[in-house]
Amino acid sequence: MVVGTFDASDLKVRVRTRLLGTDGSATELERLSPPERRLRVRSEVIAVLHEERAILPASSVTDVVNQVSDEVVGLGPIERLLKDPEVSEVMVNGADDVYVERKGRIERMEGLFVEGEEQVFHLIERIVAPLGLRVDESMPFVDARLADGSRVNAIIPPLSLCGPVITIRKFALRPFTPDELVQIGTLTAPMMEFLGACVRAKANIIVSGGTGSGKTSLLGVLSSFIPPVERLVTIEDAAELRLIQPHVVSLEARPANVEGAGEVTVRALVRNALRMRPDRILVGEVRGGEALDMLQAMNTGHEGSLSTAHAESCEPCTFTIRLKDSQSHRAKGRGRA
Repeated sequence: MVVGTFDASDLKVRVRTRLLGTDGSATELERLSPPERRLRVRSEVIAVLHEERAILPASSVTDVVNQVSDEVVGLGPIERLLKDPEVSEVMVNGADDVYVERKGRIERMEGLFVEGEEQVFHLIERIVAPLGLRVDESMPFVDARLADGSRVNAIIPPLSLCGPVITIRKFALRPFTPDELVQIGTLTAPMMEFLGACVRAKANIIVSGGTGSGKTSLLGVLSSFIPPVERLVTIEDAAELRLIQPHVVSLEARPANVEGAGEVTVRALVRNALRMRPDRILVGEVRGGEALDMLQAMNTGHEGSLSTAHAESCEPCTFTIRLKDSQSHRAKGRGRA
């Protein structure tokens, strides 16, 4: 072959094949540190160019190194989205249909393509396999967590009619502070002062709101008002809370393994937490039978517990309290998220 340009996409395929071999395994690369891994990929790129007596602009070589590194040991084309600090959610709706939430607004990623449904399935497998989970026809959806704490949900056909779908909720490495929530307009200063006083006075608080409304972020901020001398036990379906207190015990629910055994529910963890001498219990989200256990804990010596719950609004509601003498009294309650 004469010296000339070399198609970057062909180069990427050649390098990826050399690195993964015939079985498509990246085990050897996964044992390397990120800098060593990138050097290994770069050396393979240079080797292929040398063999083909081809040249590429330096910028193209760098792009190929980044893309191949992401594909063989990362999450492929969405890896750069996960590294973007402005992106809070990544949504892969089948092949070639990727959306992100950036600064609270959902936008479609034009020009970002996943190479067919097979690569989406490969991404799902790469996420869940190290956790001992699987996604197949017998278990077509799964919740998982990346190493950085990001929450992942994956669902595949036949439940998904648009192909395999991945939804990744990212979380900031540094939790919000009360002042930051006031500055961005989430709450006013008097509201934050009032809520802080409620936490210090050991009021039981449930933060309610819709999906993506910031319930967990607000719960984390409220927890910052808890005195550092108290023992906190956090219970979550997928660990998200980042607390600043020194005495924190974090518990995380566990789904069933590939044999369908070993599941540990949030409700079971709430019951177990009562035996761990907590000063306060923080449940990331109540949405099932654990709500009863949480209410019982709040009324049996564990005041000041915090949790979140999904709700469309916090409009005033009217409810009836029936007393022992069968008299009924009507009362109005108002909730705030």
